[in-house]
Amino acid sequence: MSRKAPTQEQRAYGIGAVAKLTGLSDHTIRVWERRYQAVVARRLANGRRIYSDADVERLSLLKQLTDRGISIGQIAADSTRALRERAVHMQEMSLAPAPARIDVALLGDFLPAQVAGHAADLAPIHFVTLETAAERFEADIERRNVDLLVLEMPIVNDECIDRVASLATRCSADKTIVVYGFSRARDLRQLRERGVVLLRAPINLDELRCAVISAYEVPAAREQGSERARRPDGAGSTETVDAAPSRQFTQQQLANLANVASSVDCECPQHLARLVGDLTAFETYSASCANRNDEDAALHQYLYKTTASARSLIEDALAKVAEAEGLRY
Repeated sequence: MSRKAPTQEQRAYGIGAVAKLTGLSDHTIRVWERRYQAVVARRLANGRRIYSDADVERLSLLKQLTDRGISIGQIAADSTRALRERAVHMQEMSLAPAPARIDVALLGDFLPAQVAGHAADLAPIHFVTLETAAERFEADIERRNVDLLVLEMPIVNDECIDRVASLATRCSADKTIVVYGFSRARDLRQLRERGVVLLRAPINLDELRCAVISAYEVPAAREQGSERARRPDGAGSTETVDAAPSRQFTQQQLANLANVASSVDCECPQHLARLVGDLTAFETYSASCANRNDEDAALHQYLYKTTASARSLIEDALAKVAEAEGLRY
C-alpha cells in the first residue's frame, strides 16, 4: 500500500527549501528570525531548523511587503492575517490607473523630510508645498489650489477634525489623507464619514504614493491597518497633570534623525526617532484624553507621567546613538 501524502500540518521545510520558496536568502531568514522574531522555527534534535507551511506563507508575505519598501521592523510583529490584508491593499492601490498629475499639499513632522529627497520618484504626484511649520503652510495654501491634502497628525481629536475641514476648504482640496498616530475610534469615524482617507503611521513613500493615487481616483475613504482599541468616550475633565521631563529634541530634529542615513547597516537611529515621536504623541494624547470620573483622570495622569518618563529614556538612547554615529540633526 502506498504511503499517504503528508498533510499541511505534517509538512516541514528546511531553511534551504524555504529560501527557494520565498526568494529570501538563508542569511535573511535567520536574521529576521533572530532579530525580529518574524517566525520561530522548530528545531530538530540535531539543531536543524524546520519551518511549517504557515512560516513559509508568512515569510513570503514579509518578502513581498519589504520589496515594496516597507521596513521589516515595521511589520515583523503583525499577524499573518494583517500581512495578507496589507499586501492585498497595496496591490489594489498599485493597480489603480494613475492620472497625469496630482497636485498635493503636505503638512507634517516626518513625511516632508522623507518626501523632499524623493519627490521625482513619486510621479504623478506633484508637491506644491512641503511644510513642517503650520503657520507657513496655512499662509502658503491660501495662494494655491490643490487636488489633494495630506496631513500628518500624531494625534486626532475633536480639534483636529475641524482643522482638517478648514485646511481642505482653504486650499480647495477635493480629497484629504490623514496619517495619524493615536486617536479615539469615534474621531476616526467622524473623519471617515467626511470622506477623509485614514492611514495608520508609520507609512513609507510607496504607501503614500499608492494612497494618493487611490484617493484621487476613488472617493470612498480607505483606512490602512487596524485601529487600536480605545477607552469609552466621556466628559471632559479640568484635572491638571504634573510637569513632564523636558523634551530633548524638536519635531524637526526627530524628522531629520528619522530620515538620516546611518554609517552602518543599522536602522536604530530611525527607529528610536520614531519611538520618541510616537511616545510624545501619546504623551500629549493621554494628557488631553476625556475622563468619565476621577478614576479615569487618575489613570490618564498615570499614563501621561509614565509615557513622559519612557520618552525621556528613549531620548537619552537616541542622543547616545546619534553621538556614536556622528549624526547631525
